[in-house]
Amino acid sequence: MKPTYEELEQKVAQLEKAAQDCKSAEASLRWSNEIVNSILSASPIGIGLVENRIIKRINSALMRMFRFESEADYIGQSARIMYPSEEDFQRVGDFIYNYLKAGKEAWLDVMFQRKDGTTFWGHLKVNTLHPTDPMQRATFTISDISWRKRAEDKLLQNQKLQAIVEMAGAVCHEMNQPMQLALVELAELLVADTWTKKEIARKVERIRQPLNTLRDMSRKLMHITRYETRDYVEGERIVDLDRSSAAVVNSIWGIKNAK
Repeated sequence: MKPTYEELEQKVAQLEKAAQDCKSAEASLRWSNEIVNSILSASPIGIGLVENRIIKRINSALMRMFRFESEADYIGQSARIMYPSEEDFQRVGDFIYNYLKAGKEAWLDVMFQRKDGTTFWGHLKVNTLHPTDPMQRATFTISDISWRKRAEDKLLQNQKLQAIVEMAGAVCHEMNQPMQLALVELAELLVADTWTKKEIARKVERIRQPLNTLRDMSRKLMHITRYETRDYVEGERIVDLDRSSAAVVNSIWGIKNAK
C-alpha cells in the first residue's frame, strides 16, 4: 500500500531530525578534535600515534624535536627514521613489545636521530590500544633528556676526578715518609769517607727498609679491589690503601709464607 501523506510527512520529519542530530554530532566531534589538537600543540612533550610502528600522527613538539619540516617527512613512514640504526630500532621494538605484552608499562631512555642526522637522548613511553597485539595501534611520548645525560656525564667525570685526587693523595702520603728516609740515609752515605764496612752495611740496611715499604705499597696499588677512604687533613679524604687491597695482599703473603 502507498503511504499516506501524513506518514510521508512523519518520515520526512524523522529524517530531518536524524540529519540535525548528525550535524550536532559532527560539530561536537569537530570541537573535540580542535581541543585535542590544541592540547597536543601546546604540549612541550613529543606525542605520537603509530600503527604497526608506522607513524600516523605526531604533535608540533615532536616535529620540532626531530626537525621535520612537513607531514611528508613522517606520515606513513616507519618509526625506523627516528633511530640511528636498524639494530637500535629492532632492540627498542622488542623491548616495548615484551613489556606491553606482559601488561607492564614500557619506558626507557633511547638514543634518537633527527632528520638532519644529529642524535639526542630521549625518554620514551609507550601505551598500547590493543593489549593482545601491542604494536597494532599505540601512542607514545618522547621527552628530550639531553640535558640530563650531560649532567650525568659531568657527575661521572667529577666522581672519576675525585677518585683520582683521593688516590693521588694516598700515594703521596704513603710514599713521602719512606722516600724521605731513604734520601736522608743516602745523603749520609755519600759523605761517609771514614766509615767501616760494618757501618756501611748497617746504613744500607736502613736504606733497604723504606725501599721495601715502597715495594709493598706498589703491591697494594696493583691489587686494589674495592674503594675505601679515610680522613686526611682539613676535611679531605684519601684512599685507604690497606683496606682497599688488604684482602688480596694478605692472601698473596699467606701463600708465600706457606711456601
